[in-house]
Parts: sequence; structure tokens; C-alpha cells
Amino acid sequence: AILAQAAPRARRVALPLPARSRSLEERGPASPSAMPLLTKSLLAACACGLLSLAVGQTATDVDMMAKFQALEAQFNKFQKDSEDKENTLRDQIKELQEADSRRRLDHDGHEQNNTQTNAEEEILNLQIACNHIWLLLCGALVMFMQAGFAMVESGVCRQRNVQNILMKNLVDVCVGTMC
Repeated sequence: AILAQAAPRARRVALPLPARSRSLEERGPASPSAMPLLTKSLLAACACGLLSLAVGQTATDVDMMAKFQALEAQFNKFQKDSEDKENTLRDQIKELQEADSRRRLDHDGHEQNNTQTNAEEEILNLQIACNHIWLLLCGALVMFMQAGFAMVESGVCRQRNVQNILMKNLVDVCVGTMC
């Protein structure tokens, strides 16, 4: 408002224009009545501009500070919630690991408690190892039986059919091994 009032006054002030180009010494100072009005209007305009800038920035700064504090509070809350969730998950992982160390499946697939002594555990491990070794030994015997069947079959057929019989037995061994 002050700026709007000062601007028309500044336009009404008419400074004398020289008829020809004169130096500053020749012109002399402006009229004494025009100088204070011009100075006052310029000072009022500068003051209004600075005041509006100061008030505008203060309001903006206050708004920005409020927003910043709100964001900082949200961040702190999020960080606290994240830490709480992380601690909860770590506790659950520890509980599951402890429960897993207490539980164990026996060789039949039934759950058993880990209350056995070391000797009982070693015996159980030896039983499982013996079962696996027996399975491998029986598989090897079946392969030798296949070779024996191939010899028997090739002995009871004609000489021209021996290659076909041996090929059929070889394919039978390969398919049996894959299954």
C-alpha cells in the first residue's frame, strides 16, 4: 500500500530537464522541495520491499521449519518402528534356530526329541550309514545279474541274434539305472 502511494507521488515530481547537455556543476542540485519527496518515496519503496521480503520469508521459513519438523518426527517414528520390527524378527529367528536344534527327524521320517546321548546318536548314524551301504551293494548285484542274464540269453539263441540280445540288455541296464 505504501509502495502504491509512493509511486504516483514519484511520477508527479517533475525534474527540470536541461535544454542542452550540461555538466553536473552547471546544473546544480535539484530543487530543494523535490529532493525530500523523492528521497522519502524511494525510502518508502525500499522499506516496503524489504518488509514484504522479510515477512514473506519469515512466513515461508516458519512453514518450512514446521514441515521439516513434521518430516523429522515421521522419520524418527519410522526408524523406531523399523528397529522394533527388526528386533522382533531377530528374536523369532533365534527361537526357530533353537527349536530346530532341539528337533530332529529319525531315519523313518518321524520327529524325535534331541534328548539322546552321544552314544545313541552315533548308533543311529551307523544304522543309517549301513542302510545306505546295503542299498548300494544290492544295486551293484542287480547290475551283475543283468550281465548274467545277457550271457544266458546270448547262449540260448542263434549266433546272428546275439548282438540284438546284448543291445536290448544294455538298454535295459541304462533305463534301470536312470529310474
